[in-house]
Amino acid sequence: MQNTELDAWNGIKKYLDVRVSSSLLFPKEREVWMCSWGRNLGYEQNGSGDVFSRPALVVKKFNNQMFWCVPLSTKQKAFDFYYNFTDPDSNKVSAIIAQMRLLSVKRFSRKLYELSIEEYATLKESIIKTIS
Repeated sequence: MQNTELDAWNGIKKYLDVRVSSSLLFPKEREVWMCSWGRNLGYEQNGSGDVFSRPALVVKKFNNQMFWCVPLSTKQKAFDFYYNFTDPDSNKVSAIIAQMRLLSVKRFSRKLYELSIEEYATLKESIIKTIS
């Protein structure tokens, strides 16, 4: 990992921490949002682009500030901790259950789509199976 990426991510975190627009966002369970996931360590899932972002599925809303989220990937894999599905635009997507973590609303930027009730219920079963 290059120190310049970590330095860049540190600057973005400082910006995200003070921006006002995040207080106007109200993510809900089943929604997929673009989030600044960050420049992380080792094998942790990273974001990409200028603000280290990637799609994240809201699995659990604790309040208007904190959410359990699962990062999404366009690479589908046949592992127990990947949940493969097709998004509303017919793109192949995977929820990387092993990388689920708590995110602040300050990391959220825009809503992309919402999973169907049925798809979300199946994903939740996969999450429960993975963590138990």
